[in-house]
Amino acid sequence: MKYMRPNLEDKYGFLELQDKILEIMVDIDHFCFEYSIEYCLMGGSALGAARHGGFIPWDDDLDIFMTPDNYEKFREQFQKNGNKDKYYLQEWGATDGMVTTAKIRLNGSSYIEENLKDWDIHHGIFIDIFILHTCRNNKLQQIHQFFWAKYAITMGLAFRENGRHSGIRGFVIKIAQLLPERFLLEHALKQVYKYRNNKTDYYCNFLGKAVFKKGIYKREWFDAPVYAPFETVQLKVPGKLHEFLSERFGDYMKIPSADRIKYEQHAEYWNLNTQKKISNDYRDEIKLI
Repeated sequence: MKYMRPNLEDKYGFLELQDKILEIMVDIDHFCFEYSIEYCLMGGSALGAARHGGFIPWDDDLDIFMTPDNYEKFREQFQKNGNKDKYYLQEWGATDGMVTTAKIRLNGSSYIEENLKDWDIHHGIFIDIFILHTCRNNKLQQIHQFFWAKYAITMGLAFRENGRHSGIRGFVIKIAQLLPERFLLEHALKQVYKYRNNKTDYYCNFLGKAVFKKGIYKREWFDAPVYAPFETVQLKVPGKLHEFLSERFGDYMKIPSADRIKYEQHAEYWNLNTQKKISNDYRDEIKLI
């Protein structure tokens, strides 16, 4: 393997996949350096850097943050100068330049998620790019932004989830399934993006899994990302990594339960050398939200 540390136990069978994911991330890091684009690891990937010195052993993906300005610069430069023979930029919820999230997918590979396996989309191994949005200091404005972010996510879940969620969330998803595809999506994303040029004390990631308070972060934690060891390479993490992880996860050094570990895994199967293709048109990508 190219980037993973030697002598790691492959308890979960992910080492080869993690090595390929890290290859993608190293290319992204070099690309961002070349074009002065800022990013940092987020979520479980930032947690892995702090607790494991690399991947969480049972993790089968890697996630990064970019602000709207940095993501739009990344997209522009990728369209002009990106290695499109190797990579494909997949935008979810793409509406008037806005996105819910994006993925850089590796051509010639497959990463199959159960709820998307029959969709005509690019199914390559990927890096997730989450947008780190400016969040107002005012609680009511935060709630407004949170509501519309979760509305957008729920619209996406309504067309790709089949019974994974129960209780109130499952009920809300069933209601959303009655609405037209992309109903009010542009309005929802405008509410999420609307504070991007404001000077505030906070960022937020309401378009991810975090619930309200766990998705609000002090801006100062991200003002100066720093390189940290990740397997055998260096990747950027929030400048105040401990503060971010403590807010997001609480006691982040605690190992989760076996049930939680299984829940966090996404791939039904993956292949490093073969790309699953339904067609060359990716006709279902318009449904990705």
